[in-house]
Amino acid sequence: MRPRELWRASPFRLTLLNGAVFAVALVALLGMIYWRTAGYITRQLDAIIVSESTMLANGPADTLPERVRAAVAADGRAIAYYGLFSADGVWITGNVRRLPANAEADNRPRTLNEPGLQPGARGLVRRLPWGEQLFIVHDAKVLTGLRDIIVNALMVSGALILLLGLSAAALLSLPALRRVEQLRVASRAALAGRLGVRLPVSHRRDEIDMLASLANGMMDETERLLWEVKSVGDNVAHDLRTPLNRLRAALYRATQDASPDEAGRREMIERALEETDELLVRFRALTRIGEIERRDRQACFEAVRLQDVLEQVFELHDPAAEELGVAIETRFAPEAPAVFADPALLFEAVSNLVDNALKFTPRGGRVTLRLLALDEGPRIEVVDNGPGVPEGEREAVLNRFYRSQRTLEQPGSGLGLSIVAAVARMHHFTLSLEDAQPGLRIAIDCWPRGLEA
Repeated sequence: MRPRELWRASPFRLTLLNGAVFAVALVALLGMIYWRTAGYITRQLDAIIVSESTMLANGPADTLPERVRAAVAADGRAIAYYGLFSADGVWITGNVRRLPANAEADNRPRTLNEPGLQPGARGLVRRLPWGEQLFIVHDAKVLTGLRDIIVNALMVSGALILLLGLSAAALLSLPALRRVEQLRVASRAALAGRLGVRLPVSHRRDEIDMLASLANGMMDETERLLWEVKSVGDNVAHDLRTPLNRLRAALYRATQDASPDEAGRREMIERALEETDELLVRFRALTRIGEIERRDRQACFEAVRLQDVLEQVFELHDPAAEELGVAIETRFAPEAPAVFADPALLFEAVSNLVDNALKFTPRGGRVTLRLLALDEGPRIEVVDNGPGVPEGEREAVLNRFYRSQRTLEQPGSGLGLSIVAAVARMHHFTLSLEDAQPGLRIAIDCWPRGLEA
């Protein structure tokens, strides 16, 4: 893998950014520790210096030089300097031989930057009652050592952070880059026109998987539309050939009959009109599917009480069911929640399902219209005890003009379930067909599908 690809990986850059933020936080923390510790040590040094100056000054003036020399001798660590000077600054005794420049004899500790002293040394000049000046200095070896420790800690920790950050960034980036490469290969195959190719989705269900699932959903829809575009010509020709042939035959007979009576002519014209009406019904169904698919998805959405929609469907089809000798049974769960949907389209979809069920259910049969309240949401079911649909055809019957081999003798356009499927897709609902043993169960799960592939 090239360094440029590694640098462009988001996990790599995010890990480096986190490492940089951590390094800045570490520097700030150590700086705060040094600042607080240095302040504490400085205050302790000042207290020691003031205490020593007070102890040396509280005694006879004639023995002060001896006390100063004793203090010098007692400093085994060589971190303190003592000097006794006359009123005009002439050295009397001690291990420091001159006063600092512009020294003020105010007995207040201050930082001294004098030659021979370590940076940060603290000292004071105290004027004694008899005029002499006492100079006491303590080196800042403790502060210098603390600073060196913190600087070394920063260097070592900085190197470790850099090394660990780069290693962690590379380790975190490589799996993501491998997955991106897999997505790239699959995408190129899909762009090359290979149908059935889908982007890989891992078990982690992270943001990459979510995007891959969305892309797979788009490819599913694109493949479905491509299949419909490729097959619609054959389907239209196959499905419309019979009524067109009948229409042509009826018109031909009307033109060839030399002296038809009025009843025969009327019969041929009525037959031609019936065939024409059947063609118009099929074209209207095609137009309706296009209208549904082009419709603004949420233009007419509102909170819909499904019990009301199903009651309207039952009231519409119950008289026709009685004429066909088929009973419609309703089972509505009162606790089923409302859904956000287009009520007119839901009514049309369920009405198509009930109409199909009545068409293929034999006399004396039963059609059940159910509303279930599941944990995920409400489900609409239409169950009949007709011939059913073979398992291998349950996906195909949702396509335009497709008709199951078991129901070819029944009149129909093969577009009713296509309208239902279009309505379900528009609402992101799930449409499923199952064996009712005997018959067919069609269910609409009225909750949006997730992003999982």
